[in-house]
Amino acid sequence: MTRETAPLFLAPMAGVTDLAYRLLARECGADVTVTEFTAASGLTRRNTQSWLKVESDPREKPFIPQIFGGIIEEMVQTVELLQDRADTIDINFGCPAPKVCRNDAGAAFLGDPDRVVAMGRACLEVAEVPSTVKVRLGTGGGPNTALEVAKRLEAGIKRICVHGRTLRQRYSGTADWQQIRESVEAVDIPVRANGDVVDAATATACLDATGAAGLMIGRGAIGRPTIFHEIKRDLGWSDQVPPW
Repeated sequence: MTRETAPLFLAPMAGVTDLAYRLLARECGADVTVTEFTAASGLTRRNTQSWLKVESDPREKPFIPQIFGGIIEEMVQTVELLQDRADTIDINFGCPAPKVCRNDAGAAFLGDPDRVVAMGRACLEVAEVPSTVKVRLGTGGGPNTALEVAKRLEAGIKRICVHGRTLRQRYSGTADWQQIRESVEAVDIPVRANGDVVDAATATACLDATGAAGLMIGRGAIGRPTIFHEIKRDLGWSDQVPPW
């Protein structure tokens, strides 16, 4: 089975996508990797553990640190601190973890699209490297916030990744690929689809359903970095010998 190729991204996951795992995923076929999401508050305060999360290696190109925070000034300062080492900086508006949302960051932002856009634009104003955004569909109590954010930030960001679940869902239920498609059709920048891709069959189904310009794989890659090679092999995207 073959179809047009699409880039495969390793999703940022706390406690999973450290540097060693990102390099392993690259060896196993991931086209792009992203760091664990890292708090702007820790980076601006020079916290050692926070800065360890944004270490890279020459084999990891492009290098994309992902940051989150609830204070615009801290996020802006973090962008300034990272852009001498980053090829792209990703802003997280999608993490559903309670400890993040309690600090009015991550997916909690999606209840107020104006704040999302204000933070995004403030970061874009100081960024000397491309910026990307990762979002969820919304908080679960209203319209598709991802669609509004994509439209309003389209002029400045390089791409947007949409996880097809809401904050309320966290990781339960089924990803809504149709709502991801709404963002794909509404903007001219690349949209990456995230949610429920675990093999070649679901990769094909997601690409067909969303029309996305790439896939981001999270839980399907936990403990299984070979998923990227397997998808490419099974879809006829690569004839490379497995790296194991």
